[in-house]
Amino acid sequence: MAGLILICTTLPAAPLERSISPSRQFIIFGGNRILRSAVSDAAERAKSKVLGLLQLRDQWSVPILLNLRRPQANAPEVPPVLLNFSQTGAGLKIQLDLLVDRDFQPAVLQREVLRALLLELSYRALPSLPAGTPYVAPPDWLVDGIFTLDNESPEIFAGLDSVASNPPTLGSFLTQHPGLLDSQSRALYRACASALVRILLEHENGRAQLTRYIADLPRASADALSDLQAHFPWLGKESGAMEKNWSEHIARVARERRFALITFAATSEQLDECLRAKVAQDREKKNSLTLEETVRVSRPNIDTRAATELGQRLTLLATRAHPLLRPVVVDYQLAAELVARKKRHGLARRLTGSAALRQKIAARMSEVDDFMNWYEATQAKTASGAFRDYLHAADSREEVPRRRDALSVYLDALETQLQ
Repeated sequence: MAGLILICTTLPAAPLERSISPSRQFIIFGGNRILRSAVSDAAERAKSKVLGLLQLRDQWSVPILLNLRRPQANAPEVPPVLLNFSQTGAGLKIQLDLLVDRDFQPAVLQREVLRALLLELSYRALPSLPAGTPYVAPPDWLVDGIFTLDNESPEIFAGLDSVASNPPTLGSFLTQHPGLLDSQSRALYRACASALVRILLEHENGRAQLTRYIADLPRASADALSDLQAHFPWLGKESGAMEKNWSEHIARVARERRFALITFAATSEQLDECLRAKVAQDREKKNSLTLEETVRVSRPNIDTRAATELGQRLTLLATRAHPLLRPVVVDYQLAAELVARKKRHGLARRLTGSAALRQKIAARMSEVDDFMNWYEATQAKTASGAFRDYLHAADSREEVPRRRDALSVYLDALETQLQ
């Protein structure tokens, strides 16, 4: 028995399976191939968003390791997300440990990958830091602002309306820690962050200034407001002018976003969310019913208040819905109002027709997307960049320029041995 224990302790642990993303910057360890593929796609989408936002070429210098872990019963205190930044013999190392369980949210992955990408951009020009040097993490407002920049959820729009009437001071906002806020304050924080990033990017030289701000983060001072003013002097020469400009700009952004139509996908997603609301209860089975289920049950116990609130939500959605889905949203809105008044005659057939119309529109939109993708990939003379990662992955390995730094050579050699 002692010999068996000795043999088991001397055997090397089996290496974790890994995958490399199309851009080769993300190296994903752990999980199965399907999970690693999904993580790779999410990471590359976050990267494309950052590069497109700043109008930068993909010239990464430090790989980002994504370590997917499963919950362990003997380590319940392991945090769900842990970002490690250190100096190794081969250069800088950025590793993101992610605890993947049934409650794991894809938004958490995208936000933390975005944080790691901004960290790599910040230290790209500082490859030889002394070991043990503390790093300066990207500010939370920048991470949340980029992450929610194109977010069309009702929470963001409601948050913009709230902060437009009574915005927090720019100085206090920059120093807030979103992890310490409650859910409502967190939504307002994200709305402010989204508005600030939009304000900075809308300026004539905003993208270049934001890129320089990110590159200078390792040398940032403790005064976040002064750092912002130094990189964006048009915000104001002193704190009073900056606060005035901040209040005016955030009110303008809220007005502009209030009347912006949301996309087809966002409209469909918000409509699905509304239709999951419970507005009645089955008298026999005692289970809660959605609007579509309520109109098909013989004698439901209708919750008038819930049905009225659903009608109000659908009314707000109809004002900003995609034009192709607006008639469908209006049909559901009228049905909710009739159910609130307990008038259900003919609603089952009407909602069946609305659902069928929605399916036809969605199918046609999918065909349009497929055609546009095919046209760009095969016929267009200029490319939008949406297929860059796929074309890069399709290229033969001999045609892809190989990196010759110490870490890349080591990983290439390890990959050859594992094949």
